[in-house]
Amino acid sequence: MLDYTGIAWVNGEFSSLQEARVPFLDRGYFFGDGVYEAVKVRDGKLFALPEHLERFERSMKEIRITPPKTTGELTALVLECVEKAGLPNAMVYLQVTRGVGPRMHAFLPEGEPMVTLFVAPMTSVEEKVRKAGVSCITVPDERWAHPHIKTLNLLPNVLAKQAAVEQGAYEAILVLGTEPGGGLITEASSSNVAAVIRGKVVTPPLNGRILPGVSRAIMLETAREAGIEVEEREITLEELRSAEEIILTSTGCEVLGVGKLDGVTVGEGGAGPMTERLYEIFMAGWEKRLTSVKS
Repeated sequence: MLDYTGIAWVNGEFSSLQEARVPFLDRGYFFGDGVYEAVKVRDGKLFALPEHLERFERSMKEIRITPPKTTGELTALVLECVEKAGLPNAMVYLQVTRGVGPRMHAFLPEGEPMVTLFVAPMTSVEEKVRKAGVSCITVPDERWAHPHIKTLNLLPNVLAKQAAVEQGAYEAILVLGTEPGGGLITEASSSNVAAVIRGKVVTPPLNGRILPGVSRAIMLETAREAGIEVEEREITLEELRSAEEIILTSTGCEVLGVGKLDGVTVGEGGAGPMTERLYEIFMAGWEKRLTSVKS
């Protein structure tokens, strides 16, 4: 049975998740015409909330939605919802669409952005899974041309994730094109990707082909602060397959090692020493990026 524990906030009204309703004529329903963010709550505190809200506002501007609330108002709303939900370990999902009105492809002449939010339980990856590393598959990157915007248009991501699930894998890593070396790695269906290549942490650049992940940015920042060599450049599928370690980053998994890729053991298998080090310093940096619900 599905778990509807948590609360929802829809344009000023609180409800349970199961009872939450949005208007049928919302453009998010018809066109995926909106953007979203997801923020992690651990032990009652939000991780990297300012960074997530900054990206949320940037995504709105990219698709020409005028932010309906200021950063301060969004912050206050998120904190109020987390406090009301009373869930120590949760995800905050925040979404805005272009609004409600007749179904027409052009922008609504007098549309008002529609804001929705929910708080639901979210658990962290189990320690034994972190140690063993997860399994990934590779699939073609068939998304639209602007994956750097965190929009609601996630059907290719959904299909990629389902392909992973059907093969007993945790994640699907997306490969763009068929250039020499087997194409270029972009990211995964719901996470960013990095690899350890000849002792260096390498990750695809922010060139419009990947989402600028908040956890990705924090991992790179904390790695550089620790003196770990980092390089942002293209990675071929051939390079990924021969990498010493492969790493996923996201709000949900934080920093997670890949033990198998397309059924083949990565490196020595399990989470490698660099992955463990990156996770350690990533988590050590949590405290300076936490926002308490009650100030």
